[in-house]
Amino acid sequence: MKKLFAAALLMLAMCGGADAQRRMVLRGSSYPKADTVQYYLPSNLTAGERCPAVVLLHGYGGTFRQWAAIANLQYYSDEFHFIIACPDGFKDSWYIDSPLKKGENYGTFFKETIIRAICDSLPVDKSLVFISGLSMGGHGALRLFMENSDLFRAAGSMSGVMDLTASSVTASIAKHIGKKSADNNNWRLYSNLYNIDRLKAAGKPIIVNCGAQDFLIEANRKFAKACAQEGIDVVYMESPGKHENSYWALILPEQLRFFNKFVNKH
Repeated sequence: MKKLFAAALLMLAMCGGADAQRRMVLRGSSYPKADTVQYYLPSNLTAGERCPAVVLLHGYGGTFRQWAAIANLQYYSDEFHFIIACPDGFKDSWYIDSPLKKGENYGTFFKETIIRAICDSLPVDKSLVFISGLSMGGHGALRLFMENSDLFRAAGSMSGVMDLTASSVTASIAKHIGKKSADNNNWRLYSNLYNIDRLKAAGKPIIVNCGAQDFLIEANRKFAKACAQEGIDVVYMESPGKHENSYWALILPEQLRFFNKFVNKH
């Protein structure tokens, strides 16, 4: 494992002054491509200090740059005193281990390489790590959370694809888990809506936001209702908004405030 991690961290590049974005380029044996993680450190971070970290996942068709185009991440890093890290989930990895595409195991890659590099190479307080994302990244954040709940304090989703069959890009998902059909159970196995028991087993809080005019709103409502019925500690919030950048720009600080509550308790 030590050799794997040493091989994974190909480059740690720092650009400009204290408030500049930084990037890590990572490679691991579980995925055929190198991944770029763009991250932000609080400007007033002191020597030897460790602080909370939030991992933000992008949506379908996006890159590690998507969140930076939506919101001023350095501002939020400074305001909340969080490290903010944005991995590149590639345009359509769906953040899963594909049962069809040999070697494309993004879930394993995330666990073995990405989150490890974030937590070990940056001044992260490992007891206060959070994860969230938008759309495909909302699906991915909760999926990675339920698979690695020991690594996270809480998780969130913004306009997440809770039921993969409700996605507008099912052809992309089919490349990873097979064509959508009545006898292909993968569509349930990989949908958060049908894995509530795994979230319950995690025993940790989550926050879910979705715009009232979003085409994914019904799947999000069903997901939140199922979580509440199972006694999961879920905060569900609807507000006016569509599946678009302007909505996610408004919702991001709400999620960061939610995560910050656990920092204050700590």
